Amino acid sequence: MNNDPKLSIQKLQSHHNKSSFKSGESSLDNYIQQHASQDIKRNLCKVYVATNGLDSSDILGYYSLSSQSIACKKLPPDIAKKLPRYPIPAVLLGRLAVSQSIQKNGIGELLLVDAIKRVKTIDQIGIYAMIVDALNMNVVPFYLKYGFLYLEANSTQLFLPLKSFNKK
Repeated sequence: MNNDPKLSIQKLQSHHNKSSFKSGESSLDNYIQQHASQDIKRNLCKVYVATNGLDSSDILGYYSLSSQSIACKKLPPDIAKKLPRYPIPAVLLGRLAVSQSIQKNGIGELLLVDAIKRVKTIDQIGIYAMIVDALNMNVVPFYLKYGFLYLEANSTQLFLPLKSFNKK
């Protein structure tokens, strides 16, 4: 699902070295190191990691996916008027982090695109959009450049109607 022949994006497994992952953001580091495996066991989310090949244990970056819904009233009016008034099915991109040693090298983009493509392949259930709660306002422009829209003006909560990703 990526263009780098060495890079592999796969589900987090026991052989991956979670303890050495450092993104520079303690909440993201703490999650992968201490909580991700338990969340996976409880089937609360799926966590995908980028490594240098299938056998590599070093995590270059990761993201998590879980189910979510959007209250129709939170959507922009021009979009909401085309949808039913009940909660709209979505997937939450809960976390996305890249190792501090390789930030600004496109791994974040590869992870985001992989997540979107992975979600778009799910055809057993309806999914209208992907939601992300950006860590802070400094991260918001990253998501905006890939077509995410504000759920509320100047908020860190964004969404991407998945049908819009076909245009990319």
